[in-house]
Amino acid sequence: MMKHFTKLYNIYYIKVYREEYEATTDNFEKWLEEHNKKRVADGNEPEKENCFEVEEVYPILFNKEHNNEGK
Repeated sequence: MMKHFTKLYNIYYIKVYREEYEATTDNFEKWLEEHNKKRVADGNEPEKENCFEVEEVYPILFNKEHNNEGK
């Protein structure tokens, strides 16, 4: 039986005609905070949560270092 140990989220920037992949993370809020720190440091305005589509993904991990079943 396969188990999911970590929730991950794909993040897409919403554009007019399509979405553009940004990242995969386990913490969207923390990712957005870091993303905006970089934007502000580069002289840009921070982006809001509604600029992004966040999709939960269900990885199937087989490597022991990533999977608690392998102990």
